[in-house]
Amino acid sequence: MIFRVPLVLALTLVACGDHKRSEGARTSPLETAIARDLTAKLAQPVKATCTSINGVPAKCEAVLADGTKLPIGIASEGKDWVWNVAGLVIETAPIAAHVNATLADLKVAQQANCGGRFAFVEPGGRLGCKLSGGGMAFVRFARDGAATLELDIDPASGSARGELVTPERDRELTAISKALENLEGESDGEEEVPSDGGVAKP
Repeated sequence: MIFRVPLVLALTLVACGDHKRSEGARTSPLETAIARDLTAKLAQPVKATCTSINGVPAKCEAVLADGTKLPIGIASEGKDWVWNVAGLVIETAPIAAHVNATLADLKVAQQANCGGRFAFVEPGGRLGCKLSGGGMAFVRFARDGAATLELDIDPASGSARGELVTPERDRELTAISKALENLEGESDGEEEVPSDGGVAKP
């Protein structure tokens, strides 16, 4: 099932004036600029921290009020610093509402909990929403914002699949699953017994 959801934030590395700071700026002003801009966009307090090498910003991270962490990509563009959120910031309420509507359509009496107000998802990554009955709903986001929904209402398998999985690990698990599917129907190396039980016909 494919559907579209509103993406609250998907900043790109472009020459936007409000995302630039002079090259001579120190790390602290850059942190202030990132925090100020994201606080305005997300309508909640955001704190930004940056690490630097020899006084030059090397890596930054923003943290929302609920603890959600947003990796910030930074780059030098001429005399300016350009920054962007390295992924998608998703508003979870519309996601939970869609999952709940889908569950209702399927006559499944469960409710979804997708976490805090916002969630960070890497491009091509997924958001896991816990179901009240113990299962999981997984929403995978493409780079263009399109999303696909998968429901796993079994508590045991939902819990197992709900573990934190990096994109690399997710690709590995997908490859293993496909390999196992390809093995179905193949001989296990033992001699197969004819359907008549191996009894020779006269």
